[in-house]
Amino acid sequence: MRILRRAFKLVYILYYRFLYGRSFPFADRLERRVRDWEHQTGRGDAPVSRETWEEQYRAGNWAFMRATDELARYSVIAGYLHHLHPGGSVLDVGSGEGILLDHLRSVSSYLGIDLSEEAVKQGAHRTGERAALLAADAEQYRPTERWDAIVFNECVYYFEDPVGTVLGYRDGLKEGGTLIVSTFRSRRADVIAKRLIERLPLIEEVAVTNRKGTWVVRLFRPG
Repeated sequence: MRILRRAFKLVYILYYRFLYGRSFPFADRLERRVRDWEHQTGRGDAPVSRETWEEQYRAGNWAFMRATDELARYSVIAGYLHHLHPGGSVLDVGSGEGILLDHLRSVSSYLGIDLSEEAVKQGAHRTGERAALLAADAEQYRPTERWDAIVFNECVYYFEDPVGTVLGYRDGLKEGGTLIVSTFRSRRADVIAKRLIERLPLIEEVAVTNRKGTWVVRLFRPG
């Protein structure tokens, strides 16, 4: 079994290099095989179940997001928000426990949505009159109001349909609003970003690198 998994890695590499997001015969079948391989090999950039998220947050597996080596990425996102939409409204998709709020000086309103109820519970101390957290499936949720900025911070590769999900939030932006997408570099993350750039106007991107690896923060302005 281990030999078969190693042998399939070449298929995985070729899939994300040439085929991901494209239409071709048996595309759905190949995607399922790739997804199975990702789960079997324990990759950290592929969709997992709601139950898995709950277990991971209860076990404290995501506490590292508050560590110093995550600070630079959060600071870049916060800096763009303060510069482009000072005092504006922010929808944080895949927010976890709402750590981004710790890096924002002021917002008119903030809503973080996350699949995990446990994450929302752990972030309850951050909520207040202008800040809220909501347990919701980001792939099904759609904003009922418009926001100055919508942030996808290290979450798009956990969606079954990353590109379709991000595009589905465009109507939730105010005129002149910004989509901010941050991804940790991997084959899956890079090709998702490439497909987004094919569909949305990219206005800026910056890479943040430290001993853990490289994140890329991208700004899109659909309107």
